[in-house]
Amino acid sequence: MEKDAVVSEIVRVLSPYLGATMAAASTRAQCEKLGIAGDAISAAQAEALIAKLAAGLAVFVGREKSALVVGEIRRAIDPGARA
Repeated sequence: MEKDAVVSEIVRVLSPYLGATMAAASTRAQCEKLGIAGDAISAAQAEALIAKLAAGLAVFVGREKSALVVGEIRRAIDPGARA
């Protein structure tokens, strides 16, 4: 998958909950922490990124809402995804 496209979709979904700046900064920071670099991102890397972001998101919106947002992120990245 193209990393920029995945990151853009994640930021787009997170922005209503965290604000655009925080969503972008959090996503970039987690990419760096996970060693996600270059132009491509594997499905496993994307899932690791989503998991890291979900943990922080739960602090802001609660676990239940975080789970819904994670599902929305997965569908945005892969429209065929179920959750």
